[in-house]
Amino acid sequence: MSGKTSTESKRKYNKGAYSTHLYAYRKNSEFGERVKEFKAHKGTSLNFLITKLLAEHWGVPIPIPEMDFE
Repeated sequence: MSGKTSTESKRKYNKGAYSTHLYAYRKNSEFGERVKEFKAHKGTSLNFLITKLLAEHWGVPIPIPEMDFE
């Protein structure tokens, strides 16, 4: 078989297009409980929430993945 699988292609693209950051918070805190509750609901991802709030904080446009395909 030749070519890459869809998963491999996505992984390669994401590695070149995105940066990742690790952060830590205390699990047994009110903040930790809110994060846990937020992640339990389907819909908006925690990653998007963080990106949106940081973009608003710095007054820059929210980066939208669809913009990568212009």
